[in-house]
Amino acid sequence: MHYDLLSVAYVCYLKNDYSYLEQWCKFYNDDNVKGVIANLYFMSKDEMKEELHPDYYRDDVPVVSMFQISTDIVKHFLPQTDLLFSIEGCDYLDVSDLDILYSLGLRSILPVWNNKNKYASGNRGNDGLTKEGRKLIDKAIQLGILIDLSHTNEQSFYDITNYIKQKQQQGFKTYVMASHSNSIYLCHRDRNLTDNQIKAIGQLGGMIGVFSNRNFVVPYEIKEIATLDEKRKIYLQHIKHVISIIGVDHVGVATDDMNFCGSMYKDTAIYEYSTIASSLKQDLEKHFNSLDVFMIMYGNMKDRYDQLKDQINKI
Repeated sequence: MHYDLLSVAYVCYLKNDYSYLEQWCKFYNDDNVKGVIANLYFMSKDEMKEELHPDYYRDDVPVVSMFQISTDIVKHFLPQTDLLFSIEGCDYLDVSDLDILYSLGLRSILPVWNNKNKYASGNRGNDGLTKEGRKLIDKAIQLGILIDLSHTNEQSFYDITNYIKQKQQQGFKTYVMASHSNSIYLCHRDRNLTDNQIKAIGQLGGMIGVFSNRNFVVPYEIKEIATLDEKRKIYLQHIKHVISIIGVDHVGVATDDMNFCGSMYKDTAIYEYSTIASSLKQDLEKHFNSLDVFMIMYGNMKDRYDQLKDQINKI
């Protein structure tokens, strides 16, 4: 339900070196992965220079251009895969940009990354949804773009979910999820969700992508000493915990592995890309029946994917 594949593609484009992307796609094709939410993400300019590429974000290159270049590349490398395109961190977008981005295939937005922007605040800030943020939500709902709540702080989270609830009560069709968020009950990181937040997403008909980055799976005090088997067991506990609150129909899986950024994110993946689908399926089958495993790994998100595709024909 979340991987920064568009950012990977754009960095490959800047380097004119697609070897990392080629290997990643080979792993996914060989392991029979059927779909991915491919994400283009933005943070502060200094952080983008450090983590991605010195020219990753430039004021003279519109986000629309970055999006079109990266989506074209990903579609070329994964022609048989269900692709849902997303932008994480709308700092460098205007509300009016959503029209053209929608026409290019955008179907999901995360209004914020960790920082505060003109729309809302991430987990590094304390503010909530702004007036401009409500305009962004309105435009997304109008177009049929999904609102992804991962990275929002609690104030922004509840401002957005309460606003979306009002829109639903007014008869608007809305789509919501937290594409890469785990349980704060099991791992106390401010990026993770409280039980009440999990419940709020479920009440809106949304989904949660439980993601396999060890920093948000394993409690801080044991993350360096836990074995790989122990980390995977805790990851499954996150999935079980979310299901216990909102049901199996509202849960999926995500990766958000950052290994392509280099040594700063070394060894954060719990599942290797070369075998992630088969390894995860094998682990899930120890705890769930075959239908539930299918729905967690593919079916639940495929249902939303089809709804968003259907929305295209109504605009």
